[in-house]
Order: sequence, then structure tokens, then C-alpha cells
Amino acid sequence: MASDSGGPELPERAVAGPHGAVTAEYRGIGGLLSQRTWQRWTLSSFLARLPITMALFGLVLAGHAETGSLATGARLAGVTMFCAGLAGPLRGRLLDRGELRRGLQRNCFLTSGLFAAVAVCVALRVEIIVLYGLCVCLGYAFSGIYGGFRALLIVAVKPDRLRRAHFVESLMVEASWGIGPLIATILAELGGAVAVLAGIAAISLLASISLIGVVQSDPRPRSCTNILRQRLDIRVLVGLAFCQGLGFGTFESNVPQRMPGYGLSPNLGGLFLLLLSIGSVIGGTYVSLRPIRRSRTAQKGSVLFAVFAVLMLPSILAPSPVAYGGCLLFASLMLVPLNGLGMSEIEARVGAEQRAEAFSSYQAATMIGSGIGTVLNGVLIGPIGAPHIPYLSVALFLMLAAGLGIAARQRRRRAGPVTPAAEVPLF
Repeated sequence: MASDSGGPELPERAVAGPHGAVTAEYRGIGGLLSQRTWQRWTLSSFLARLPITMALFGLVLAGHAETGSLATGARLAGVTMFCAGLAGPLRGRLLDRGELRRGLQRNCFLTSGLFAAVAVCVALRVEIIVLYGLCVCLGYAFSGIYGGFRALLIVAVKPDRLRRAHFVESLMVEASWGIGPLIATILAELGGAVAVLAGIAAISLLASISLIGVVQSDPRPRSCTNILRQRLDIRVLVGLAFCQGLGFGTFESNVPQRMPGYGLSPNLGGLFLLLLSIGSVIGGTYVSLRPIRRSRTAQKGSVLFAVFAVLMLPSILAPSPVAYGGCLLFASLMLVPLNGLGMSEIEARVGAEQRAEAFSSYQAATMIGSGIGTVLNGVLIGPIGAPHIPYLSVALFLMLAAGLGIAARQRRRRAGPVTPAAEVPLF
């Protein structure tokens, strides 16, 4: 019998099928991959998230095509991501108040229409202020997609496979961040910014159509409370997501800035970012096969943050571009394990009526932190230099590791009677 720690996929039990036929139900990764509701959810989820991973590159090209300045494009992308982060909790709350599948379909249709509008505006060379307005709307449109699909996953997957599904889903997110920019680069070579934006609109439309075959969520009671105000443990998890986004965003956005130091063009930064994404996919594949169990979460988080910091150090000290690229392959190994641990912890603590809000808040915190980290690179590159900026990420993750470790130790000292899983304090 397969277990959460991996091993051969053997039948878990015999299940009666149609017309009295007996089929084998599998446990572990094989059972998850064979579940049709999960397969349909996976296709729609991937198609819906792919445009978000392409948006940064597409909007940078849009700003450059409009004004001739990459800085303008970066500001357009920054406005979009910042608005998406701010609107995340609100969009999650609105999704929680209706049927999730229909709400996500509306989100995807709206995202498709807005990207098509941006493509038309770029083709017609309209005023840049119009693009800024559309970017605000774009941020609002796709702000609830990550959290909404996370909440719908709970309906699409059997309860005993849910924890593994969260780690697999985190792996898929990282894979999309590698595939999306690659597709955008190909479209840019074929037709420039307009082709990229039109491609994003088309993929969003496909996502909305694919949702027709996805399982619907049952009606849920409406919650009138703000989960971040109500729950300290959720605030802690969201705060950790912000810190993780800040640290990794600072490290990731520093990669193109390191290119001149190795005698390379900043345009080659995309290739090195791809290596960074491959590392996160490798780490995600491992935890998808061997999910982290829900016990001593703070202690495990402490270890993951500490290892994350240590794995970043070789890339900072790499003497050549070849060594730098090789170090990037394992610098992000801990990204998916941390994301999966945080998301599965959210799922275990939140009721069905507030899950989209909780997941959206978690993702919004990550996006805002990542955005601030990107800005920090631009501000600090002059005063301290590009090679030294990643030390800030290392220091932040070591502080988080120390804080979680101390909190876990204090929690063990004052451990009392066993409480229900959803009410167990994080620390």
C-alpha cells in the first residue's frame, strides 16, 4: 500500500463500480492523478493561471511599444500586480458568497476581455493613461483566481487526497511560471506586444470555457466577518506569506541585475530565471510524491526557511555565469514545500464559507511582498550593488527560521490538552 511518504502504488481497496463491476481504487499520487474531477480542475486551473504568469512580460512589452520605455512597462506591470494584491481578500470574499465555478468563469471572461482591450489600445497607440486604467481593472479581475481555484480544489478532490493535492497544485503554479514566460517570449518574437496580449486573452477565454466541465461547489453559508480580523492564526500565516514573497521576490528580481556583473546582457536574465523555476519544480515534484505531514508545522517551517537561506548563498558567491546558473537550480528548491505547507495549513483551519477569502488573502500577501521586493532591487542597486542585495533575502529567511523555531519550542513547553485540528495554534 502506498503511503504519503511515497512507495509503490498498490490498490487501496476494491470499489463497486457501475453494473456491479469491481474496480481498484489507488492511494497516493496514482489515486490523485486518476481522479477525473481533479483532472478537469487541473486543466482549468492551469489555463486560468497561465495568463497571470504571461502578464508581467506582456505588460512590459506593452509599455515599451506605447512609449519606447521599458520602465513604463515595468510600472504598468507593477500597478497590475499591486492592485491584484490589494483586491485579493475582497475578491475572495465575493467568491465565497456565490457558486465558485461560476464566479471563476466570470473572472476568466473578464480577464480575457480586458487583455483584448489592452491589445487593441496598444495597436491603436492610445494614451498611456488608458493603459494604466485598464491595468487597475486587470488586477481586480484576476486577483481572485488563485484563491478561488484553491477553494474549488477542496470540492474536486477526495478528502484523503487533499493534502497531497495542495503540494501538487503548488508544483503546478511554479511550472506555470516557467511555461508562461516561455510562451510569451515565442509570441513576442512572432508578433510583438500585441501578439502576446492577444494570446493571453485567448488563453483566458479557453480557461472560462474549460470550467464548464469542472465540478460545482455546494451552496455555503455566508460569512459576514473578515477572516483576517477574526483569526490570529490566519493573520500569522498570511504574514509569513508576505515575508516569503518579499524575500523570494527580492532574490528573483535580482537575477537580471546580476547579468552585467558576469559580462552578459540583461536580456539573458530570462534564461537564468528559467533555471530558477526548474529548481522550484524539482522541489515541488519531491513534495508532491512525499507530502509534508501536518504536525509540528512551525518547526518544519523553521527548518524549510533555514534551508532556503542556506541554498541561496552559493548563487550570491558564484564566480562565473555557469556557476551562477548551476546554483540557481537549487536556490529555489524550498519554494514549493513552503507554499504547499502554508496552503494546506490554511485549508485545515478555515471553514468552507471563508476558504476563497483565506486563500486569496494568502496569495495577495505573497504578491504584495514580491512586488515590494522588486521595488527594493531598483532602490538599492545603487547604494549597495546588485551582488549584495540577495543577502537581504538570506537574512530575512534566517530571522523567520529563528522566530518560528523559538515559537515552536515555546509551544511545546506550554502544550496542553489535545484540541481539534482546525483550532490548533500555529505556534
